[in-house]
Amino acid sequence: MVKYLNCDCINSKCSAVVNQINLSGNMDTKSGLEFSVRYPLMHNDYLYRFKENKLNLYESYLYEEDSTKIINMLCYESYAFPTNLLTIENSLKYFVNHYKEYGITEIAFPLLGCDEDGLRMVSVLPMMEKYLKPLPIECYICFDIDGPSNLELQMIHAFQTFDLFYLKKYAKLDDIQMATLEENKRNISRFEDIFHFQGITPKVYRQIFTYYYNAEYKQLDPFHQESLF
Repeated sequence: MVKYLNCDCINSKCSAVVNQINLSGNMDTKSGLEFSVRYPLMHNDYLYRFKENKLNLYESYLYEEDSTKIINMLCYESYAFPTNLLTIENSLKYFVNHYKEYGITEIAFPLLGCDEDGLRMVSVLPMMEKYLKPLPIECYICFDIDGPSNLELQMIHAFQTFDLFYLKKYAKLDDIQMATLEENKRNISRFEDIFHFQGITPKVYRQIFTYYYNAEYKQLDPFHQESLF
């Protein structure tokens, strides 16, 4: 059966969640980055599988960490080679044929390929419903249209109000990157907007994301007085 949620997949509170991954050993953008920071053991396992050539397109696999079952779904080769509807369909077919092995009763899916790869929901959603509706488990499709979750709101608030001096030291930012962040800090509606700032590389964004996601700013700037929001 299929149900729908207006939140991002990782914050759905489902006992199993889908993380879209690729064959390139890269988990540095958008939802993949949050998965890799929140579940570092899963990320290390993914890198190991990449180095050992144990990743195969379409073939999802289970990794369990912190009582959450993560279904890493290989929907595309790399960020340079976006996915397509055929790849999404083959990934769904593989999941349907193997979901019993994962021992799950519920699972949250993002709209596959509609984030990094730019596929249209009007094409992807009917395909997901076709394969997921007949399953005897609860499959949640997450639209993420309600805006930032509580945690993301806290991250945005901290970025906009805390002194970036400590972030500069933590992420080893240069003066140009600092100037870009200062200039644009009030102009973001989602935290991932920072990734698109000029001069912010995936490696730098990972450091920035980790700094706020793990609330490192509270340790490095303990005397900052937070305003209510």
